[in-house]
Amino acid sequence: MTTTNPHLLRKLGDIEHFSSSRHHLGIYRCVTVTARHQHPLTSSSHLASTSPSPSFLAALAHVVRSQPMLRVGIAADDSNAAHFTHIPSLDLRAHVSVTLVPCRSAREYEDRLAQQQGWEHDQKFTDIAERPPWRITILRPSCGEDVPELQGVEDIFFAFHHAIMDGTSGRLFHEMLLAAPSYQGSNTPAEVDPILSFPDPPSLPESQEQGIDFTLSWTYTLRTLWTELGPALLKPAKQPIWNAIPIDLSLPYSTRVKTIDYSPAQLSTLLAACRSHAVTLTALLHALVLASLAKRIPSAPAFAAATPLSLRPYLSPKKSDPAHASSLRCLVAGCSHEFSPEAVSALRAAAAADTDADVTALIWKNAQHVKAELAQKLARIPNDDVMGLLKYIGDWFAFWRGRDGKQRVDSWEISNIGVLKNPSSSSSDAQEGTGAPRATRLLFTNGAMVAGPPMGINVASVAGGKFTIGLSWQDRVVEEELMEQLAEDLISFAARFEETGDSFV
Repeated sequence: MTTTNPHLLRKLGDIEHFSSSRHHLGIYRCVTVTARHQHPLTSSSHLASTSPSPSFLAALAHVVRSQPMLRVGIAADDSNAAHFTHIPSLDLRAHVSVTLVPCRSAREYEDRLAQQQGWEHDQKFTDIAERPPWRITILRPSCGEDVPELQGVEDIFFAFHHAIMDGTSGRLFHEMLLAAPSYQGSNTPAEVDPILSFPDPPSLPESQEQGIDFTLSWTYTLRTLWTELGPALLKPAKQPIWNAIPIDLSLPYSTRVKTIDYSPAQLSTLLAACRSHAVTLTALLHALVLASLAKRIPSAPAFAAATPLSLRPYLSPKKSDPAHASSLRCLVAGCSHEFSPEAVSALRAAAAADTDADVTALIWKNAQHVKAELAQKLARIPNDDVMGLLKYIGDWFAFWRGRDGKQRVDSWEISNIGVLKNPSSSSSDAQEGTGAPRATRLLFTNGAMVAGPPMGINVASVAGGKFTIGLSWQDRVVEEELMEQLAEDLISFAARFEETGDSFV
């Protein structure tokens, strides 16, 4: 149902306007989180169809009814006064599509999946004042019995406007979907009414700044504003870094995606090593990316990177509504990392000397450097965080246009949305009894970040299953050859460490 005068709900918050303006300008369009569902072969006949199963639609309806951000639109997204809107009626058929993918091998299907992941990022949502800006695309491999590893498999792509939720919420959405009673074999209807009615406006979760006690010291505020706005002649020169090409808003928006899977055995080995070196897997990944790019880009003087952080643990008990503690929403901050010329030169020297032990030791040293920065940042939140300064940006469109032609701040971003947990009732034995699917893989990617880092290293995993890295970049900003080399190195590092137990090279 559409309406010419949408019912306005609350105004978008600061980080929500950050994403709303990017979507309107076409410089960042959606987040995509894709879960692979494995169905028991005894209940997978629907996978030959181009329609979603009744149990899937019933599960989706259950989640949409429980999550207010899935049933709102965005009005006036071309302005700095965008508002969420009440959507009184929603047709699930307008949000879900199914495609059969003919394939002769698992590799062919995986390539098609990566292509679809990139395609999702390149689409802009339309009529978003009257239609919630999210969609689900289901890919089903059509390969008969020739490819046994794809039997009973379908991939559920969940693409959503970043203003309505963050990547962690994308993972939580998939957990909610899998846990819905109808998807677990309880009360599965023969048919599902795809039209959902919501006559009453929903209660929305607070904006980020309404739910978190951001505090800003005068010294931090003045220092940050001076860094952003002060005359260049009066500030010390910044350390040059590799950051691909300057921001160019005129380039076609085209996202490329490449996926890497670490096996459960590889992941277990890496996690044990991380614990023994007192670092996180995210910190180790930063160090591995640094080791790769220091080798692959010999002209790079230094590097810088970013790590998005979930602010969900920092919701204020006094300011936030406990009824929305589990609501899907956007709650994010970030941490910056700098890798000096000395750190880069040390890696190159160790690699040139062919001293594997030295390279591995430097990788752990750099991982500990990142871990320390993350720990300091997390200990400081919500005090003196740039998220608390977003309120001073009065015109987001002018902000983004003002970045056109400027150097990028970072070389890459590593975003980790965590571990998807299957419902406890979807164990292998229970799965056979109920026909319930289980998630076996989770792929997460950001789209091309036109005004941000040139490459995204996006991380997600399934408990007890695969650890998946989604590499994403904008076509014509980063050479495909470099991304292929980075992928080769990340695969090689993990394989070598699993083989040796103590060396990445």
